[in-house]
Amino acid sequence: MKLDTLHRMHARHLAALRRSPATIEFYRFALEPLEKFLHEQDLEPDADLVTRGLLQEFQLWLRTSRGLQPGGEHAVMRGLRATFRWAHEEELIARDPTAKLRLPTLPQEHPPAVQPDEVERCLRVATGMPQPLRNRALLLCLYDTGLRLGEVIALRVEDVNMETGLITVRAETAKRQKARVVPMGVKTAKAMNAYERKERRPVVPHVREMFLSRTGEPMTRGVLTHLMCKVASTAGLPRAHTAPHAWRHGFATQYLRNGGDMFSLQQIMGHTSLEMVRRYVRFLPDDLQNKHLRSSPVDHLGKKR
Repeated sequence: MKLDTLHRMHARHLAALRRSPATIEFYRFALEPLEKFLHEQDLEPDADLVTRGLLQEFQLWLRTSRGLQPGGEHAVMRGLRATFRWAHEEELIARDPTAKLRLPTLPQEHPPAVQPDEVERCLRVATGMPQPLRNRALLLCLYDTGLRLGEVIALRVEDVNMETGLITVRAETAKRQKARVVPMGVKTAKAMNAYERKERRPVVPHVREMFLSRTGEPMTRGVLTHLMCKVASTAGLPRAHTAPHAWRHGFATQYLRNGGDMFSLQQIMGHTSLEMVRRYVRFLPDDLQNKHLRSSPVDHLGKKR
């Protein structure tokens, strides 16, 4: 079976499970370099020709010819493993070539997370740019809710309830097609309200998206990414620290620092399991050390009760 045919069948399966377009595109992204590798080896892009040995050579090719770091290689191989595993379970291929295939070990690095002082610097810069009320509302929304990039740009006016301070993330915009309700703070609600009343000007009345571009059309991923890059550059901050997902990580870590619990965080961020949320606890070594200093059993020995 040709790899592109396999992907189309897998994509239909994922769409039936209500997986997001971004998730489906991820699996396409994983297959593309494999197809290019097979072409360079004068091999047909046929799933039945792919063996574990060939995939091991492919891994070396990703490192040497494509220059992928462990994280990038891991992402590609993870996508391939899921695709081939599904195909084998559906009896579309005779064997799973990824069985017993070792994926690269990921370095124990903390993903970028925007810090409170960086947020303040970004706010100062963003409010000095065109559409300052939109920029302020957008940044506060990112930092106060942990919404994903796609969820933010898909927000409609009716999704944001200023009175209750709740934002509805519709199923069709969520990562796993599951709707959820996300709270926002008072300052964020005020900023969103000010933007909607004073600055939001849709090009036509039926445009319902909350965040709009200069032309009054719905903000796109490209426009938002460009804005964040410009803010980072002007503020003198690393680009990775102000990427939309870094704001999501920043929200999660600061939420825990401020006393939030993991169960609430799981609901707010839309994670399917608590294990996903536990990752953020590992981002807080200093906080854990400070708590241990206050609660150390040994340090409390001999103290009067």
